[in-house]
Amino acid sequence: MGDVKEHSENRGPADTAALLSLTYTKKTKRFELPALGAPVVDTHAHLMSFWRANPAGALARAAAAGVERMVTIWDPLSDARYAPTAAAYHELLCEWIAEARALYEQGLRDGAVDTARATPQLFDHVGYLAGVHPYGAPDYTDEVHGLVAAALDDPLCLGVGEIGLDYHFDADDDIEAAPHDVQIAAMSRQLALACERNMPVELHLRHENDDAARTSHEDAYRVLCEVGVPSAGCVLHCFGEDRATAERFVELGCYIAFGGAATFKRNDEVREAFAACPLDRIVFETDCPYMAPEPIRGIECEPAMICQTAKLLSEDRAQRTGEKVDEILAAARENSLRLFG
Repeated sequence: MGDVKEHSENRGPADTAALLSLTYTKKTKRFELPALGAPVVDTHAHLMSFWRANPAGALARAAAAGVERMVTIWDPLSDARYAPTAAAYHELLCEWIAEARALYEQGLRDGAVDTARATPQLFDHVGYLAGVHPYGAPDYTDEVHGLVAAALDDPLCLGVGEIGLDYHFDADDDIEAAPHDVQIAAMSRQLALACERNMPVELHLRHENDDAARTSHEDAYRVLCEVGVPSAGCVLHCFGEDRATAERFVELGCYIAFGGAATFKRNDEVREAFAACPLDRIVFETDCPYMAPEPIRGIECEPAMICQTAKLLSEDRAQRTGEKVDEILAAARENSLRLFG
């Protein structure tokens, strides 16, 4: 994780403009992020997982692009190297925000920010969710549960997540799925915590592509029915399933989050689900640094790229339903604010 403060005293206008640029390159092609004409919320971003981008720089670019609020993720197991406690993550997050604000303000002085689209209020509205990903389910001890519970007292902590069920073998990182009963137990315990504390929760649900029964979603549905859906809200993060699956969870009162993967050419089924989802149940996310939207799929994703995701999905939905793009964007924003403030 780099530091945008490095050599900041010697940084000239050209350097600031480069750091705040909203133009991204994939191979030899350059792509500039669109201006939406309205603020947007990224409801799921991993600021500690970048392999190239610097978190403070990514935050500054998000504000320059028009992202007005952001929900980040802290996992006491996978993020333990840099932030073993919520207090440590809080401190780190505040440092990044301060650095991002300084870079943005320098960009204003240097004329590197388009103030017509920028949303500097982002710097006052970055929070996080606390929870253990299903990869960490075998290590979800009482001590770890205590760390998650303690995080919920932090004013920057907005809820529980990402928790859930991952039945997929991750060949890229050679990660075998934990036993299903172990994952269900960890999910159930954290979901109960969200219900007890009246805080929203975000769910990660994934199974193998050839699993026609969509087992992770079937098991999660059962857990939600048994444990409960938090009155503060439940979000199916990074939704990648069909319309029928979305409708089933919406009937339980869940929100559905759509990210860059929904823009991929092969995922028309997901776009159909987005178009069919009630307006009061949709939200947008990046899940950065993963799954940048088309046409820059394959490069490292950043929160600013939610502008492209929101544009493509809203335009596609408008064509299918006859709704107006600005109405779709406004609904997603209102839902995000209802969930996370």
